[in-house]
Parts: sequence; structure tokens; C-alpha cells
Amino acid sequence: MASIHDKFLKDKSLLEKVGDKNRKFEYISTGCLALNILHSGKIKGGIRKGTIDQISADSSLGKSFIGLSILKNAQKAGMDCIVFDTEKSFDYGWAESIGIKTDKKNLAILQTSNITSLKKALQIAKAGKDRSQRENTFILFDSWGTLITDVLVKKATEGSETKDMSLPVWKNELANHLKETDMTFYVVNHIYDNTGGIGDPLKVPGGKRLYFNSNSVVMCSGKSKDKKSDGFIKGHIIKAFNHKGRGAVEKSTKLTYRIKHDGGLDPWYGLLADALDHGCVYKPKLGYYLRSLDDETKVKPLKEDAIYTPEFWVPVLQNTDFDEYLEMKYTFKDRKIDISDDDVLEMIYNKTETVDDVTIEEDYHEEDYHEEDE
Repeated sequence: MASIHDKFLKDKSLLEKVGDKNRKFEYISTGCLALNILHSGKIKGGIRKGTIDQISADSSLGKSFIGLSILKNAQKAGMDCIVFDTEKSFDYGWAESIGIKTDKKNLAILQTSNITSLKKALQIAKAGKDRSQRENTFILFDSWGTLITDVLVKKATEGSETKDMSLPVWKNELANHLKETDMTFYVVNHIYDNTGGIGDPLKVPGGKRLYFNSNSVVMCSGKSKDKKSDGFIKGHIIKAFNHKGRGAVEKSTKLTYRIKHDGGLDPWYGLLADALDHGCVYKPKLGYYLRSLDDETKVKPLKEDAIYTPEFWVPVLQNTDFDEYLEMKYTFKDRKIDISDDDVLEMIYNKTETVDDVTIEEDYHEEDYHEEDE
């Protein structure tokens, strides 16, 4: 008799939805090693094809630039690329200056914040594609916060000032549409302060469904100025952490990345503390750095400003186990998860042997225990 798995495989409508334990996931790099770790737990990762990944940050923390960096790498990987420019602020010149191809053959840009229009665009983008082709379609969604509904448009036309209470429902429905398409999404979102005083001080807006459907959510929590010794501001250093992750360990993955005013997203910044802990980088003297690969008699120690280059980091990642160290630290790889082998129902109803190491004294009364506890 055929297994249910085999029956699924024989149904054409279900064939491409059947899980495969041997399937290998593909990733698009963010263009920054620290952000790759925040999204996936590993340097060789980034955002996973066929999923929704999200960055949530206040304004001026570089989130749109990160989205463009991923878009550039998606084009390099030969993906079909689309931008949902809901803020209607896509800068063609800026995009081209960082290597993004903006001609209609390589990039489609839709400038609308209307949820109905976006849902229609999703159906057009996925039409006629099998699952692998859909996963090979990248959509930069910038941003989620500006979405509106037909209801709101109608109210505006009628001069109504009442709030559109249906917006969260529509956003949740759109998030489910994104998930079902199997395409690859990077959603730029905002944050807001949690004024309730309970839980996280910052919250991810946009409806619960987008959060639940996201493979990873990186939240940026603040920035500091990156200054030269003479006080000149050369960029900003952004603090970020994994707020949700199916690859990286949630909320314990805290790193920094750097936006340079003269060079955009710094690929190499953010790993120094881990490299020192690992031992592949060390301080021969205060304020200077060498690699464990270096011969101190031949190599001159470098100040921190000079180490954020491919010449410094590529040999470290090629000739040490630093990348494996990071993956062990920031993912669930090889972590032991204890799940009891005991069948508690069988234990309760005496269908197994009595547990020998549990004894209950005759004068014990549950109500007395609770009274003492109070």
C-alpha cells in the first residue's frame, strides 16, 4: 500500500509542496557579514530563498540601503527582481551608483501602497512559474508601514475623517499572500516604542501575521557616530539583534554594522569581538591587532580603522575555523535539545512501571503546601 507521502507525490497540485529532507537551502548575502549572521546565524547565509525576511528600524539607520544591497546581490545571482516602492522614493541614480541594474529587463518597480494593487502584482509575478522559479524571484518591499486599503481611499474621496479599522486585517491578509507565493521577500519596516512598559521596549509594527510569517526579523535598536580622531563624522555604527529567527538564535544574536558616508554598507565591520574571543585575531598591544596567521616578526600590527578590509579578513575566513565557530555560536547547530522519552499519560495511568525515585510522605497535604506558599 502506498504511503501518504507517495500519494502526495502523485497529485500534481501537491507535488511541489511536498517536503524533502534532502533539500538544500540557498541564501542571498546582505553584503555585510554581521547582517548575514543576524538573519541566518552564519556568514555564508543571509536571507533564505523562498521566505520572508524583515528588517525593522527607525529612520536613518540604513535599512533601505541594506535592502538595496540585497537587491544588488539578487541580480548578481540571476534572480528576477522587483521593487514594491510603497514610499515612492526609489532613487535610480543612487541605485545605479552601487551597481544595481535599473533597466526594465533587469528590474521591475511598482510604486503603490494600495494593498489591492500589490496583491494583484503578486499574482502576476508568480504566474506560470514552478516553485524553484518562484523562489528565484526577489521582491524588495520598501516599506510595510505606508500600506493603505481601498476603504481608506474611499473615505478620503468622501471626505470622511474616520479611521480605517480594517487596515490590520488587510495587512495580515497581504502577509499571508506573500508567504503562499513561495517568492523571496525582504521587507523594510519601522519600529515604535512600547509605551506599555511590559516586554520589549521596541515593537515591530505592521500586523502580527507579517511577524509570524517572517523567517527572520532583525531589529535595530540605536546608532552612534563613527568619528575620526579629529572629530570628523565618517559614518554611523548601528546596534542590531535578531528579534526572530528560524536560523539564528533569537534575541541573543546582538551585533553591530556600519554605514560609511563615503562607501555605504561596510561588509567587514562587526565581527572583531567574536574574532578576539575565538583567537583568530589578537592584540599584541593596546589598540593594535594581528591575526593568528601573522608572523609578528614580519607583519606590522594594525590599528582598528585599518583592519576592516578584505585583505585582513578573507585569509582569516579561508584559513581558520572562525566561520564554524560563529555558526556554532549563533545557530542551533549541534545544540542538544532535551525531550523526555517518558510517556506521561502512561505514567499517570499506571501503564508503565512505577517511578522508584519519587516518594510522597503520608502527612503531606496539597492544600497545606499552597497555604505555606502564600
